[in-house]
Amino acid sequence: MSKDKKKMGQLLGNVGRLHAKRADQFMSEMGLYRGQAILLIILSEHDGITHSEIAEKLNISPAAATKVIKRLEKFQYLKRQADAQDERVSHLYLLEDGRLMLNKIIGVFKKLEEISYTGFSEEEKNTFINMLVRIQNNLIESEAENQSDPASPR
Repeated sequence: MSKDKKKMGQLLGNVGRLHAKRADQFMSEMGLYRGQAILLIILSEHDGITHSEIAEKLNISPAAATKVIKRLEKFQYLKRQADAQDERVSHLYLLEDGRLMLNKIIGVFKKLEEISYTGFSEEEKNTFINMLVRIQNNLIESEAENQSDPASPR
């Protein structure tokens, strides 16, 4: 294999790391971490979501979610409100400053996408996305098959 032809896994890993690094740089300029930005995006789509649902969507522990939520609360981007029936449960709501920051976050992710797709035609972008979705689905399906097959190597 030539030096220019890397294996798919290596390329996907490199692209993922570079994309995350660039996103982190953009978010840092706005005084946020990427996870905080993603939490605000999720909240914009699911206003009133519970603390535990946020932790699940971010794939982090409830304790880690609390830390992120407290930071965003301090910036007045969101507020917590206890559930009327169960005070152990809190719901999260996006505040006006959070909505303003969300618009900036969306702009940054659009900019990152533009940078990533520099030199791509619309057809190439669509083909690329379709291929990535197929790869993702293949891996998800493969994982499900392995979990249902007790004889498969782990």
